[in-house]
Amino acid sequence: MLAKTPDSNAIERSLRLAPGPAWHVVRSIGRTDTQVLDWLKRRDVETYYPVVREMRPVRRNKLSRAQRKAGLMILRPKLVPLFPKYYFVRLDLADGEWHELFRLGGLTGLVCAGGLPVRIGDDLVAALRGCEVDGAVPGTTPARVVFAVGDTVRVTNGPFAAQLATVERGIDVALQDIDGETRLTVAIELFGRATPVELMIDHVERV
Repeated sequence: MLAKTPDSNAIERSLRLAPGPAWHVVRSIGRTDTQVLDWLKRRDVETYYPVVREMRPVRRNKLSRAQRKAGLMILRPKLVPLFPKYYFVRLDLADGEWHELFRLGGLTGLVCAGGLPVRIGDDLVAALRGCEVDGAVPGTTPARVVFAVGDTVRVTNGPFAAQLATVERGIDVALQDIDGETRLTVAIELFGRATPVELMIDHVERV
C-alpha cells in the first residue's frame, strides 16, 4: 500500500469527485496499535482495525513436561492484525482538522491511488465486520473477502508494476494460511485485450 500525505490540490479533486465523509486507510509509525486507536477514539473519530483470530502452536518452552514428553502440539488462539499499522478511519477531508489528527496522532499518510486519496466503500468494511466472530475474523475465513472477483487492484512489483488489474479468481485460502507464495489470478490489459496473469499476493494492493 502506498501511504502518503496528499497535497491540497489532490484533496480538492477528490472532494469534487466524491464529497462528504468516507472510509480511508491511514498508516501510523512510532506508536502501538492500541495507542493510535485509543487516541482516535478519544477524539470521536470512527475507526475500524480488523484482527484475525489464528490458532498458533504454543512454544515448546511454554508446555508442561508431560505435554513435551507426549509430543503433543498445543494450539492457542492469537489475535493478529489483518493489515498491520494500517487503519480504516472515517474522515471528511473537507474538514481541515484531519491535518491536526495526523500531526498529533502519529499518522503518516493516506493510502492514495493516482495521487488521490482512496475512498474505501462501506460494503468492504461491512463485509469484513460481517465475518467477525466475537470481535475477530476467524483465520479460516477465505481471503476472497479481501480480494473478491471483480475488484480492481494495482500491481506493485515485477514487469507489470503500476498497472491496474481486475481480480479474476478469488483466493480460496484461509487468511491464516496466506504467505508470500500465495497467488492471485488477475486480468491485465495487454496488447489491447485482457490477459489472465498469476501474481503473488504481496505484489498487488487494493485501490
